[in-house]
Amino acid sequence: MTTSPAPALLRTVEVGPIPIFFTNVNRPMGLRAHSHTGAVTVVYDTTGRHGYPSFAVTNAALERHIHELTRTVFKDATNEDIADRLFAHLDGYVAREWEEWGGDYRLHAIHLDVIGVHDAIGHDNSTTRYTVARSQGAH
Repeated sequence: MTTSPAPALLRTVEVGPIPIFFTNVNRPMGLRAHSHTGAVTVVYDTTGRHGYPSFAVTNAALERHIHELTRTVFKDATNEDIADRLFAHLDGYVAREWEEWGGDYRLHAIHLDVIGVHDAIGHDNSTTRYTVARSQGAH
């Protein structure tokens, strides 16, 4: 009897949802400036014995960093563009508050949940999730 190797496991730590508010001008869809509430969930790959250190102080630093980006108007940006920009903004970021806890981790994905309301430009009152993630095996 032959045995196949055990499948590689993906270990992650998800932080969030972190509440956000943002304004965008969606030129590709012809939409004027409008605002949304939403939430961001950040997913880190755990690449060692322990991953992202999820504590009040570390998560507060993560939230502050996200808000640095979302408090400015996203000009000429679809919601997909905003998700891409959030991923780029977080990729490689390490807050000083994280360093004392150690850990082996890297950004795997972000989920941007955009909460809609019935409005004059045709939004629905549902939540739509936009995800940007590294593919398996991408380093």
